[in-house]
Amino acid sequence: MCLRNKILKQCRKADPGDTFLYRFEKEIYTFGEMQFPVPPESLLDHGHILKNSSSVITGFDPDHRFFIKKYKKNGWYRTLKRMLQPARAYSCLAAALRLREIGIPTPQVLLASRYCLITEILPPDHIFLQDDPETARHLIPFIAKLHKYGIRHGDLNLRNIYLTPAGTFGLIDMDSVRLYSREVPEKERFLELARVISSYIKQGNYTPDRMEQIAHAFAELYKKETGFEFQFNALMQRIIYLVSRKKKKK
Repeated sequence: MCLRNKILKQCRKADPGDTFLYRFEKEIYTFGEMQFPVPPESLLDHGHILKNSSSVITGFDPDHRFFIKKYKKNGWYRTLKRMLQPARAYSCLAAALRLREIGIPTPQVLLASRYCLITEILPPDHIFLQDDPETARHLIPFIAKLHKYGIRHGDLNLRNIYLTPAGTFGLIDMDSVRLYSREVPEKERFLELARVISSYIKQGNYTPDRMEQIAHAFAELYKKETGFEFQFNALMQRIIYLVSRKKKKK
């Protein structure tokens, strides 16, 4: 059994009298005694939409109590394909539980179904690094911890990392997370480091002549923290590609 499925199995309620985190009924994980409408994604019908892309709709419910992500079906072929794959929301739940297990903050998942994910909303005193990019200079121990415990985020940029009032880093957006039973492989570490460095460079609007200096500083800190040393020219090529890549239109 893969790590993701082990985590999900452990979080389910076993017997009526047991203390538990999640109920699993009719293919839906629900946190504690939380109650939601059927279907849960209907909370977006009169809510505040943040994003409406080709694959997901995200936003808040009308009372601004929950963050909701609705995964689109997009026709019979994609619906069938999605039915045959692990539900993204289930993977997000497993990732959130794993993060909390190792002491990394992330919003509590309140509901996970095949087509919907509902989480708590972060308090306003949590600062996302896109709004304070210089804080990213202190990220390396945080990234090293993720990789040590076999967590590859998959979209590690400053929009998805926040700082709590206690001074610890937290994560959102688990759609691309992959969990490993051992440490994250070297290739995935390389890709994650390049992504976070490129995000820092773009958010800070640094000129090309500063890119190599910044990348070298991050790479040296990661080497000091983990012992991993990447081929620097390859790392720079990846960073340059990510910095220059145009955002896809939704």
